Amino acid sequence: MLRNFLYLNTQALSQYIAALEGGLTTEATTRSVKRGGGKGGVDAKVANASLERGHENEETRKYADTQEAQFDRLLKAADHDAESLAWVEVTQPDVDFKDIGVGAMVSWECEVYVPEFVRMMSASGEMVGAIDMMRTLLPAAKSLGLQTDQPLPSADTLEATSSFLKGVNVKALVVGDDDTSDWKVAGQINDQYLHGELDGPARVVGKVTKVMSAGTWKPYLSFPGMGAGSREQRRKMERQAPEPGKEDQYLHGPALMLDILAIYR
Repeated sequence: MLRNFLYLNTQALSQYIAALEGGLTTEATTRSVKRGGGKGGVDAKVANASLERGHENEETRKYADTQEAQFDRLLKAADHDAESLAWVEVTQPDVDFKDIGVGAMVSWECEVYVPEFVRMMSASGEMVGAIDMMRTLLPAAKSLGLQTDQPLPSADTLEATSSFLKGVNVKALVVGDDDTSDWKVAGQINDQYLHGELDGPARVVGKVTKVMSAGTWKPYLSFPGMGAGSREQRRKMERQAPEPGKEDQYLHGPALMLDILAIYR
């Protein structure tokens, strides 16, 4: 199958292939030789002589080992010996995820999306842009005496909010789910390995880092690397259920947190 990668963590892929094959192949050479032959005759009254003639064509090709080729070999290895690789090809999430453990590799075709809250909280996202626009327009609004239904926040408040959001450094995060199950998968995305829009049906491949049971909640801001407070503060956030109306800021179990290797169609 030809794959269109929306995301491929090539660093992690190289590590998996090196462990699987005992090293990394940088270049492969193939040599093809074609041989041909013929027979010629000279007739004479007293003798008949035959001559043999032949030719040889040689073609040599060198191939670089691409990430796509590495991924293809990884899938073939998983298909050949899924048990040794702890590889789970998900067809029934309620069954396949039931007793799964940390370290397993899962491959699941599901609907992927970036939560709206994560999009808005991203340092390059909509919320920071909106706040910076308000900071720019606020002095002009005041000088013109413009009135609004709701009081505008002060310049200091806008500055503090903008600085907080930029300091939090919210990383891209993708969630996958399916309308046939309550299970979800979620993992962070490294922008340098992103090749397309993470929205719609796709296959997600990743290593399980945490299993969340049904009824548990994990704030998106408490994911590793988000920078939202100390370790203890993040744990405290995880022990609290979301306030009404803020459920979209949390990952709700049952769910698997993944180190995402690939997302493709």
